[in-house]
Amino acid sequence: MTVLNVAEQGIRYLRACLDLYSENCAFPALYFAALIFLCAKGSERDKRIFLPGGVVLLLTVYNPLSPVILMHFFDVNSEYYRFFWITPAIVLVPYVATNIITQQKDVKQKIAIGALIAVLFVFSGNFLYANGYQKAENIYKMPPELMEVSSIIHENSDTEYTKAFLEYDYNMQMRQYDPKILLTIDREDYLYATSADYTQEMLHDPEHPQYRMLAALIKFDPVDPADFTDALETSNTEFVVVNKTHRMIPYLKQAGLYQVGETKERAVFKYDLKDPYVFELVDYTAVY
Repeated sequence: MTVLNVAEQGIRYLRACLDLYSENCAFPALYFAALIFLCAKGSERDKRIFLPGGVVLLLTVYNPLSPVILMHFFDVNSEYYRFFWITPAIVLVPYVATNIITQQKDVKQKIAIGALIAVLFVFSGNFLYANGYQKAENIYKMPPELMEVSSIIHENSDTEYTKAFLEYDYNMQMRQYDPKILLTIDREDYLYATSADYTQEMLHDPEHPQYRMLAALIKFDPVDPADFTDALETSNTEFVVVNKTHRMIPYLKQAGLYQVGETKERAVFKYDLKDPYVFELVDYTAVY
């Protein structure tokens, strides 16, 4: 979830992005160094492949003015940092490092240069165990309690695929763990719920019933229970999972939901849909 804002930081936004999302890693500097090395020592083929893209990136993605200009046309606050994940930097840096090593004729020189580059890579970022070593509790590397929630939902669902409303952290993790639990709320809706208020027009928008659910359970707005259950019906949401200390649990019970299970920290509520929708995967066998 982004905490940066172009309007507030202006041309400093690029540096703030690099500090926050790369955790002060020196990899961008290594990318620039690799470009300089190509200009001085690279082959003509390598220059044709990597330098045009490097020039484009320096003029756009790594240009402090770019986010300021883009902000006039698009909302880049929550998206700009994604550019750093898809740039050719992750390809060029190891490629140049490998070339430098292989160009050495003497084996001892290769070992020495390779060790020096390895040390440079290690100290240019954060140590893997900088925050201590934490052994994964399961092969999925997911909280065991989330797996319990998944089991409870499937045990109480009559269909293979069911839709659920989960709080933000579980919502993000469940999509990685269990694809058979369809998520009512997407990431962008959650981001909006944490940073803005819902208008009456939005709460009565029939095409976005999730607004009412977020307004009630995240913003704690006074949404009528009947409107909340209508949102469940419209979105085909059968389960709601909240923290056991959630202040709106009495509200959920008032709206007609009932608890079907619980874990150490989470309570799983079910709503009996009047006209449940049976979701089925598209069969592409006839096509392929």
